[in-house]
Amino acid sequence: MLLYEINARLNGQRFADISESQLEEYAALGFDTLWLMGVWAIGPEGVMMSKRHAPDFVGSPYAISDYHFNPELGDEADFAALRRRAHRHGLRLVLDFIPNHFARDTPLILTHPEYFMHSNPEWRDEYRDDYYWHPSGRCLAHGKDPHFAGWEDTVQLDYTVAGTRAHMRDTLVRLATMCDGVRCDMAMLLLRDQIRRQWYPRLPQEVFDRAMPGEFWDEAIAAAKRANPDFVLIAEAYWDTELKLLSLGFDYAYDKRLLDCLVAHDAPRAVAERLRSVSELFLKNTLRFTENHDEERAAARLSPLANRRAAALVCLLPGGVLIHQGQMEGVTEKIPVQRIWPLHHHKPDVALQTYFKALLDLARRPLFRHGRYARAESNLPHVVSFWRAHGTAAELVLVPIGDAPVHLPVTPCVTLPPPAYQVNPYAARIRQRPEQRLPVVTRNDCWELNAAVLATAFEAFPFVSVTFDAEV
Repeated sequence: MLLYEINARLNGQRFADISESQLEEYAALGFDTLWLMGVWAIGPEGVMMSKRHAPDFVGSPYAISDYHFNPELGDEADFAALRRRAHRHGLRLVLDFIPNHFARDTPLILTHPEYFMHSNPEWRDEYRDDYYWHPSGRCLAHGKDPHFAGWEDTVQLDYTVAGTRAHMRDTLVRLATMCDGVRCDMAMLLLRDQIRRQWYPRLPQEVFDRAMPGEFWDEAIAAAKRANPDFVLIAEAYWDTELKLLSLGFDYAYDKRLLDCLVAHDAPRAVAERLRSVSELFLKNTLRFTENHDEERAAARLSPLANRRAAALVCLLPGGVLIHQGQMEGVTEKIPVQRIWPLHHHKPDVALQTYFKALLDLARRPLFRHGRYARAESNLPHVVSFWRAHGTAAELVLVPIGDAPVHLPVTPCVTLPPPAYQVNPYAARIRQRPEQRLPVVTRNDCWELNAAVLATAFEAFPFVSVTFDAEV
């Protein structure tokens, strides 16, 4: 999956304003999925609260009143028309599913107050700022990540209530009939062990087990897939919960750990250790990125060379790739989700745009989207190396991490490809410079690569891909 994240509210754009030429451009770049972030109606109280922080804030799109489209974007018919147009260009549309909480003034509190987390000091330690008094006279919890204060514009759902689970399951099924997939906000907060630790640490285990006998995601995803077998579910996941969420039916889970490694002070070591610790199956079912709306801009936190190298690694590993709106243009301003107009005008980085166009053209090829993967050990300092293969085609990818120059040893070596890969070392060429042969000598369990040719390639390109295919 090549996923492009679009802030749906940015610059006051409506569904109908997304033009045919825009859709055509996304498809031409190689994207197969668009994530329209922030499409749902939000509560008026959240809008007012956000303006206490900045007068141009217009509320968080993650404090929603219900699952109806924000009228500033259009209605269900407008979205359906956009979806039909997107499909003609081979593009799927993914929306947000925000299962942990609603806006603090959602009408659902009045019709089904039992769906929400009420104050109960008997079962948990409570802090005043994590709760609020609803006009109905109920003391309710804010939606919350256990490592931070509650989100003051939200109200927490209680998944030990069967009615809550049924309502949110049915909501997910409805979305499966409306769009092509969902990105599930803070998906790991709904895991049983997380709910137990955060909200019911003092409830007897047998009582908790009766109230929440199984995982919500297991039941809800199965129901959504019955409604739409091609429905794609992406889990926003942290705290090493990726494998658990994938086991419950998610198609993809965030791989935030890789981004943390890419921006670490010892990034080359951290990235190498991360890739040694995960399997090919894990990589194929996780979504990688160097930025998104929650993270700092890649162009702001990485040097130009480190940014290009990190993007190459993310795009050429197996699995899903997320590119954020403005990332290819080198935008450095991180826009809070509560703001819909940038504070600064940004002049696009034309060289970076050209680089991304070439990188995505490579990443969209069947070898990189669907091919096999194997790590390759090498003696190249600060360089991550791996094999990709598909059918009779194979490539060796060499990606330096960070922005330091590549200092090659006298005899650069890389471990042999797996026996199943059909690789002829005498056909090795630098993909970015197809006329350039790369002399290779086989020595026992490794290949010796020509240092002079490799050094020239690393001086010219952020990464090097070695192809063994006659058709480049």
